[in-house]
Amino acid sequence: MTINAEVVRSHRGRGRLYFYRSQYVTVTRYGIETDDGLFLFRDLSQIHRAHLDAHPARRMATIFGAIEMLLALPFAVLYGSIAVLCAGIVLGVVFGIAHVVDSRNNPRWMALQAVYFGEQITLFQSCDRQEFEQVRRAVIRAVEANRPRF
Repeated sequence: MTINAEVVRSHRGRGRLYFYRSQYVTVTRYGIETDDGLFLFRDLSQIHRAHLDAHPARRMATIFGAIEMLLALPFAVLYGSIAVLCAGIVLGVVFGIAHVVDSRNNPRWMALQAVYFGEQITLFQSCDRQEFEQVRRAVIRAVEANRPRF
């Protein structure tokens, strides 16, 4: 799906340029409008994205799965049992499955943040990577459109 700037004409003949528009956020040439209000780009500085894990269970499942796999081999050799090795491998795989399930149920949280009159604010946040990147690119295009041309 391509993203193009959309021009909507009002009944007075003046056009309003939309770089991105949805029910949650609207990015125009001059600002970004959310449920929290309208933020003009001239008042914003240090616009950046932040990525945070929604839940640390994924990291813990990966760590414990790796530890389980590493411990299974020495104990299997020490006790001379293939059953201990198989149990360790099965537990490691279970931790891997937990990692995959948690990744699907709790996607990464992404936020577009900026400094607004000296205060750190969140302009937009989403767990949907495609929507977040569309909004981020729209903000980049809008900021570039506001730069003075020399």
